[in-house]
Amino acid sequence: MAIAGEQGMGIYQQTQGACAEALEQASPLPFAWAQAFPSWFQTPPPERVGLQGEYDYHGLQKRVEALFEQHFVSSELERLTVSQRGRVVILQGVVRDRAMLKRLVSLAKQVEGTYRVETNWVTDAAEQSLMLANLVPSGYSL
Repeated sequence: MAIAGEQGMGIYQQTQGACAEALEQASPLPFAWAQAFPSWFQTPPPERVGLQGEYDYHGLQKRVEALFEQHFVSSELERLTVSQRGRVVILQGVVRDRAMLKRLVSLAKQVEGTYRVETNWVTDAAEQSLMLANLVPSGYSL
């Protein structure tokens, strides 16, 4: 026999209603989220922090690129690519000379979150010209 007010309600609705009433009467459990998780879960790792402090998967790359743009003319950087693998900054492309590469590496290491800078795929303009000259058969010109 159904109780007044419960007519037309299935067992699911009756159970949910009873549970909701019990939760309303119970005192809330104190739960401190900040204490439940380690601090490294509460803030993004330094390599994932964007230009404005927000979470950004490519944050380290963007911050390194922004620093390079402050110190170099855009024409000097147009043949250089910056990427990241975790906390590792990867430079690829062609730079003006070895001194510029050394300065780029020094700047990249200053950015918070950088563990290492890889330059395996960077050549300077003089080295690239020499490589191209050796590839072109005699009698041909670039």
